[in-house]
Amino acid sequence: MKILLITSSYKGIYDHFEAWIVSELKKKYNVKLFQIHAGLPALQSLVKSFNPEAALTLVGFKFPIQMLQWLKKQQVKTVVWFTEDPYFMNRTEGLSGYYDIVFTIDSAALEFYKNKGHKHAHHLPLAAAPEVFRPKQVEAKYRSDICLVGYPYPDRVKYIQLLLQNTAYKIQVVGKWKNPLFRFQNNPKLKILEGWVEPAIAANYYNGAKIVLNTHRPFNLRHNQNRLGIEGKSINNRTFDVAACGAFQLIEFKEDLPNHFIEDEEIVSFESYQELVKKIDYYMQFEEERQRIANNARNRALEEHTFEHRIEKMIDIIKDSTL
Repeated sequence: MKILLITSSYKGIYDHFEAWIVSELKKKYNVKLFQIHAGLPALQSLVKSFNPEAALTLVGFKFPIQMLQWLKKQQVKTVVWFTEDPYFMNRTEGLSGYYDIVFTIDSAALEFYKNKGHKHAHHLPLAAAPEVFRPKQVEAKYRSDICLVGYPYPDRVKYIQLLLQNTAYKIQVVGKWKNPLFRFQNNPKLKILEGWVEPAIAANYYNGAKIVLNTHRPFNLRHNQNRLGIEGKSINNRTFDVAACGAFQLIEFKEDLPNHFIEDEEIVSFESYQELVKKIDYYMQFEEERQRIANNARNRALEEHTFEHRIEKMIDIIKDSTL
């Protein structure tokens, strides 16, 4: 099978997502990459020489509709993986109809696309790259009692502030945290690494933490583009990354969580600040239990939640789709 991967034109984590996807695709399929900025004539030339059966892109926001429509006229199956659902549904609501096959990371978004009449919409979460997210010994600077890697959404800021005020745990946060935690900057229990980090560095922080705190982006943030108010049901890709590291995580409960991990055997969730603190206090005392659950999570991630598994499922669906 010949597959054309059209890059999203987003940087940061998307460079890594696309590299991991290409790496998996190349194990079994013939793959070519196309950069959107090269323009329509370059796309036409590549398609005529390569003759792909499917064209895949992530996000899809920067892919010109003109290029998309030309691909469809060439009988190339057009495929998008919406990896920001449900936070940009204002845009994906209309965009989804231009693609032959839609994959979404969120099951609530999937329900929307299906109700809207899309006949080839599927749930496909992101996944872990086990060559990056793996157990390893790390230096002291990566170690903490509690670690949170990610953007400082209001609920995350609240959790960290409350933990600093009410517990004695050493907390490490990674992301744009200096302003939200300005009044805690001299707190000896807090360490801030400001800014985005590469996945391999994030893996170091996961491996160095006794507990990784994992919460989800709120569906109703002011700067979201989600006027439909669709509340996500699915877990984030960090869940799989932390699990693949063999690190213990406390995750904010989501409806889809039990579809991916067995609660209290492979993962532990919470639904309130009070429950979070109670579980932190409990699991801090029992290292062996933490490690048992973390090991189970890693085994499950390697068995079911790697990019290899996702690409295999994606290609099977693309092959079986009669348009």
